[in-house]
Amino acid sequence: MKARWIILALAGAIVVAAWATLGIAYFNRPDMGVWVAIVTAAALSLEGFLWVAAGVLGWGFLAKRRATLARWFGRKSQPE
Repeated sequence: MKARWIILALAGAIVVAAWATLGIAYFNRPDMGVWVAIVTAAALSLEGFLWVAAGVLGWGFLAKRRATLARWFGRKSQPE
């Protein structure tokens, strides 16, 4: 498994953990400060996951594009 997919899976696990914590906290009625911190952490984890996913998928897209252009125009692909 490639490192970028492991990073994406780890980011997804963080999102699931943050939102599970939010769900548990919803029924336990924490103080307002704790509630705001949990909601903020859950929202930021989802935002971070979306950026990580965009980076992982974008990186793969650019690598495939570079290889296709090299094949079409006969240029050697740049090593990463």
